[in-house]
Amino acid sequence: QRKPRLAVFFVAMFLVATVHQFLAMAHLLLFGKKATRGFAHFLMGSFYGWFGPFLWGPFVFEGAENLPRADEPCIYLANHQSSVDFCSIYTFPNKAHVVAIAKSSMKYLPGFGLMTGLSGGIYISRGKKGTMAMMLELGKKRIADGLSIGIFPQGTRSVPAKGVPLKPFKKGGFILAVECQVPVVPFTLLYPDDFMSSPGAPKGVRIIVHPKVQPGDDADALMEKVEKVVTTPLIEAKEALPDRRTDKKEN
Repeated sequence: QRKPRLAVFFVAMFLVATVHQFLAMAHLLLFGKKATRGFAHFLMGSFYGWFGPFLWGPFVFEGAENLPRADEPCIYLANHQSSVDFCSIYTFPNKAHVVAIAKSSMKYLPGFGLMTGLSGGIYISRGKKGTMAMMLELGKKRIADGLSIGIFPQGTRSVPAKGVPLKPFKKGGFILAVECQVPVVPFTLLYPDDFMSSPGAPKGVRIIVHPKVQPGDDADALMEKVEKVVTTPLIEAKEALPDRRTDKKEN
């Protein structure tokens, strides 16, 4: 089931984004960059907000009352486990305009790369000198424009597995929160163990929205606090999973 469903997901994503990019480019020529950010975000949200749950099952929220107002600039931070993760932000009940910080290679994805950029997304080159300074500069501009920032601080996907440590958080998003003095909205994405491979109807995604955390003046302390909040449900869930390392040794 995994390959056919993923194939449908990516093909539909690229086809719809390719159509959307022409609408967004026309809007850009008529109304300018800042106005087009909202329009591009609306187009992406109108598709992914229903297509994600349609294909992968319901996105069930716990703690939705912890979400801030849509017009309050915040930094949304979550664990990164799947290619489906980015869909979650478009299902949030508060309908906030959250722009992504993504690796630069994603800008070349057909349609999707341009739409992410037009909606206000920030592309960064990992490991390249000056990347942090550029991310902070552009992030501050987005915050000043009233937008929120979405980051997966683990950087790359980290699938919970019993006996395997989760990838640690990186500090960039927390430095941005402290320098801009905006709150962090931590949320945890929890997938069934057989999310990508289960036969029949997909089981969906559980999203735990935690109370927002004020930035304070210490990025390290903020990161430590948020990382614990986000990963605690993951650690509890993965302890209930079978130990795949043992299974491999026995096989």
